[in-house]
Amino acid sequence: MLWIDIPLPDAGTCPETDRLLAEARTLIESLPAVQERHGLDTPAVTRCMEQVGGLLFRAVTAHDPEAFHPDRERAGAVSTDPESPADDQTIAYHVVADRDLAGLPWHWLHNGVAFLIETSGIEAASHGSRVPRDDPPRLWMHRHRNLRVSSGERADDQRVRPEVLFVPGHGRDEIRRLIFREAEGIDRALAASSPALARLRIPGAVTPGLLASRAMLYQALHFAAPTSQPPEVSQAGENRWLAGLIAAAGQPDADPDTLDDLVGLDLEVVGVDPIEAALDQAVATYARRGVPAAVGPGVPAVEVAWWLDDGPVRPERLGRDGCLPPLVFSNSWCSLGWLGRRFLAAGASTFIGTAIPLYSRPARHFAALFYGALGAGLCACAAHREASLALRERLGPEHPSWLAYGIQGYGCLRLADL
Repeated sequence: MLWIDIPLPDAGTCPETDRLLAEARTLIESLPAVQERHGLDTPAVTRCMEQVGGLLFRAVTAHDPEAFHPDRERAGAVSTDPESPADDQTIAYHVVADRDLAGLPWHWLHNGVAFLIETSGIEAASHGSRVPRDDPPRLWMHRHRNLRVSSGERADDQRVRPEVLFVPGHGRDEIRRLIFREAEGIDRALAASSPALARLRIPGAVTPGLLASRAMLYQALHFAAPTSQPPEVSQAGENRWLAGLIAAAGQPDADPDTLDDLVGLDLEVVGVDPIEAALDQAVATYARRGVPAAVGPGVPAVEVAWWLDDGPVRPERLGRDGCLPPLVFSNSWCSLGWLGRRFLAAGASTFIGTAIPLYSRPARHFAALFYGALGAGLCACAAHREASLALRERLGPEHPSWLAYGIQGYGCLRLADL
């Protein structure tokens, strides 16, 4: 793909852009009412997406009328592999905006004729599309390079393939069965390439402690949770998490870092008993069950990101410990707007997430299609676009699920390069 960077103007620079972006936000905020009235997957939702995309297109072109001119050379244009791949001549638009605006559904861009994603890749970030050359190598790359050199194995040996860690979210038992059906679909998709470029790791259980200690050994994290409703923890899960926290807090030599993992918050305690402070913060987090709006500013930094069997996980914690792999796919409720910027700020290179609530069946299909394309060698942005178009072919152009997923960060990276 050939990237064209499209920098948005600073707030107050172009009043027309500001007005149109505000109008797009208002329309986005009305989407839940549209879905409640007509259904999650009805053409009325797709029409609303089209209207939002038109507003976003006009907001960009109000500042730069030639922003989407495909022949225009820009300093930020990059190619994933200049030698031969077939997707290299496809245009991709990279919207450069502040963290709040980067969370808008830019993949809905619509020029009044069609969605731009039908012909071009679309992504957003608070930085340009070009990957900095001075980025330190990922721990994953060190590990697999050392293994390859020490073992003398071929590059396609399964022991040196990138691994995707499947992270099941906690929820009701009937939802959990659907979550592992998603894992099976991803596993089949990755294994379909010959030779397989990557494999899915499905552990018996994933806990906050496991992520904190081993997540950096994987090339990607795939979190699977309900996509049609906000995070919900079953009574059994709630009791197990709180019981574990209380048990840890009751130990005479309780480690504040251990409690921090359980609570999901950073403890900054001055002159207060750390055990009591941990429990207070746990109760506050446990009581605050609402999830912030999918799009828009003002998301509290302490909001929990993922609920696992043994408690909450936040990207800030993983980033602080240097435990985030380069690719994060959060197949959960409205994750694009309120989680994408947090994972990228914490150190991930690329984030895939949902822009609207959708049912589990199309969510599972999209995940399998995305990893099938990624495992076949496409870059993240090309894989996102191919999965979107394949889902449209399967469900029809009026079904909104093909527009449900957005991408943020460096979409030019392939699985082996992330």
